[in-house]
Amino acid sequence: MKFMLTFSWKPDAKTRAEGIARFRKTGGQPPAGVKLLGRWTRADFSGSHDLLETDDPAALTEFALMWSDLMALEIVPVVEDQVLNEVLKRAAK
Repeated sequence: MKFMLTFSWKPDAKTRAEGIARFRKTGGQPPAGVKLLGRWTRADFSGSHDLLETDDPAALTEFALMWSDLMALEIVPVVEDQVLNEVLKRAAK
C-alpha cells in the first residue's frame, strides 16, 4: 500500500539544523520494509512530502519515530488515479 508522509519543521532553527544534519548522515532513508518511491521538498524549505510503499504499519511507525522529535508528521494512505477510477466504476454500478 502507498502512503504520503508530509512533514513540517518545528519552528526553531536549532531543530531544523539537527534535521539537516541527520538527513545528511542517513540520507533520510526509511527502515527495512518501507520503500521510498519519491521525495519532494517544499520550495520554501518548510517541509517535505515523501511517497512510501509498505504492507508493514510497524515499519511506518518506526520511520515516523526516527523523525518525530524534529518535525510534525502526518502519514495518510493514498491511491493512484487508476485505482481510484476502478473504485468509481464499481461504485457506479
